[in-house]
Amino acid sequence: MRQLRQASLALLALVLVSSAAFAQRPRARSAPASQRALWELGFDSQLSFGLDDPRVTMLRIPAANFRAGYWASDVLSIEPFFSLTHINVSGGGSASNYEIGAGGLYHFSESRVRRQFYVRPFLTFVGSSVSGGGGSNSDVGVGVGGGVKWPKLGGRMALRGEANIETINSSTAINLLFGLSFFTR
Repeated sequence: MRQLRQASLALLALVLVSSAAFAQRPRARSAPASQRALWELGFDSQLSFGLDDPRVTMLRIPAANFRAGYWASDVLSIEPFFSLTHINVSGGGSASNYEIGAGGLYHFSESRVRRQFYVRPFLTFVGSSVSGGGGSNSDVGVGVGGGVKWPKLGGRMALRGEANIETINSSTAINLLFGLSFFTR
């Protein structure tokens, strides 16, 4: 119950910060009609290095997660993400893992046609279920990362690299992400 309360408070803080940032953007600099309702759709590969004992290294390719970022202003986007893994073993047993989260990206440049550096705090809900009496488990995680987007095709697409640190249930990992983003206009 304590984790659910912490997750709720963290999600509320993320919503309040993003709402305040959206409300404070200058009206004279609002995006032109062609850039309103801009979405960034993408996926990332992940290389993860666990920092706790036992140390676990994990590689997830080609897509560790899928994300859909909504641009609330010229420099702020809110980005929910999702991941699902299901393993089925012949002869009986299966396991499922999921991750649902949201991050807030602050970009240090307004231009999507130039290289953009960003910082991304995020909140994640992770869970697993194992059949055959293995039970299920869920936890809340928090993290912060920084990265860069390299635009391609005149800003319609971007390569994206990020390094972040994430803590889930007192386990900490350093993650390296590399992905592709596609922008709507």
